[in-house]
Amino acid sequence: MGKITPELRAKFPLLVGWFDADAVEKLDQAEVLDRLDEAQEIYSRAFGPNVRGDLTWGFIEQAQAVCKAAPRDETERQAQVWVAKAEAAFTSLAASAYLEMAEEIRRENPQAPRRPRAAVKTPEQVEAERDVVMLKADVAKAAAAERARQAHEDAEYAEQVAGRKQWTVGAELRWRREHPLPS
Repeated sequence: MGKITPELRAKFPLLVGWFDADAVEKLDQAEVLDRLDEAQEIYSRAFGPNVRGDLTWGFIEQAQAVCKAAPRDETERQAQVWVAKAEAAFTSLAASAYLEMAEEIRRENPQAPRRPRAAVKTPEQVEAERDVVMLKADVAKAAAAERARQAHEDAEYAEQVAGRKQWTVGAELRWRREHPLPS
């Protein structure tokens, strides 16, 4: 269920007036945004450099048609009915007529292309993402500390094996673990 918010009214002051109030409620919010973006693109082309006056009105009418078109799902459902009839037709003439009807429905209701949009995150989702980032940082810090401890232990053991430091029980246990006696 779409809504024309005050932010959309501020961003697209002229274009939101082209929507029918009851038609907006049939659209989802993503489709409303897609239509407004597409209509804005078309409308801006109307007043671009080197555009003749008669083309200007054509662009404006095209932008209005995008705003006033039936919902995507409804249009496609109506067109698919005719496509199904075309697939079930016995003659190629009837099939081509049915396909032409489907294309006519699609032409009468120009659709704005779907645009990728970032999902709006709730405060709980933002907090959960922050917690995950902090947990990953803690795990990375613990792994780095473990690697540093192991490197220090390895250096200490190397010194003991070389005879530069006193041999300890821990070094003896490690030596026997790494060099078992033949059985």
